Amino acid sequence: MRVGIIGLGNFGTAMANLVANNGHEVIGWEYHEAVVDEINTQHTNQRFLADVPLHHNLTATTQIETGVQEREAIFIAIPTVFIHATLQPLRNQIADNAVLINLAKGIDRRSGLTAFQIITNIFPHHRRVMLSGPSIANEFARGLPTVVVAAGEHEHDLWLTAQLLDNDHFRVHFSDDAIGVELGGILKNIYAIGLGMFDGQSLQSVNLRAVYLTAALAEMARIGQGFGASIETFLYLSGVGDLLATALSEHSHNRRMGELLAQGLHIADIQDRMGVLPEGYTTLQSIRAVAEKRRISIPLATGLWQVIQGTLSTETFVQGLIKGFIE
Repeated sequence: MRVGIIGLGNFGTAMANLVANNGHEVIGWEYHEAVVDEINTQHTNQRFLADVPLHHNLTATTQIETGVQEREAIFIAIPTVFIHATLQPLRNQIADNAVLINLAKGIDRRSGLTAFQIITNIFPHHRRVMLSGPSIANEFARGLPTVVVAAGEHEHDLWLTAQLLDNDHFRVHFSDDAIGVELGGILKNIYAIGLGMFDGQSLQSVNLRAVYLTAALAEMARIGQGFGASIETFLYLSGVGDLLATALSEHSHNRRMGELLAQGLHIADIQDRMGVLPEGYTTLQSIRAVAEKRRISIPLATGLWQVIQGTLSTETFVQGLIKGFIE
């Protein structure tokens, strides 16, 4: 199958290589010319997916039109903030029968729309699939096993997605709750920052982790219900599964941000050190505004934001969690 992918960052490259290894012809678009040259000449992407050899079925381009024309399926793997500006010019460039598979996870601050909703607005007549679940790119890119969830309106599109991705170490399960699957992948990034704060303060209590992650999952489900998602979705792979993977993984950028915050670094310093702030930070900003509009109670996320802003100490946050002020 001929497959395109928009965005060859960490997750996009790992997913593109997975599809290429499964025997499909993949072309990926990437903004950074040096990344494109390296993929095409050396079959590596040291900037975003270090020390992983890339399959020869994967090629790259800086011409986005080339990356989407005559493709039967197109994966979208760019930050939410860039989706509208990047995809809007492609409305008439993508074949009507192409399936759009979204990997982006975020909420636009101005509109309150999720990445999948933005894509739906741009391509209302295209078939669309939301893919999420416990899928740390640095792990599955090296053949470590996982299972994710694909959600969409048409089962045929879910089977097509599975055909592209399924192999001995990567499997796809199906759901009809696209917004729930997407929100699980969006919201877990916020709460992974919180667990990183605990680790940065050397608060290694397994009991405390269990309390925090339970409270986080409950809040994720409450937000999901406010968006019309099914609570059962958050009890499966794209909810609790993705939360645990991101919060506990040493490869998680969101958890790393929490560790740096706990060490006393300010946002500007963290951005300098990490290169770009992880999606969880911008999502936390967005969800606070959306929750207010929808009248959804998010005390845990609010507490995390106060710690980030320096108006609440990590110690006070933990005490609030224990004493029931934050639950």
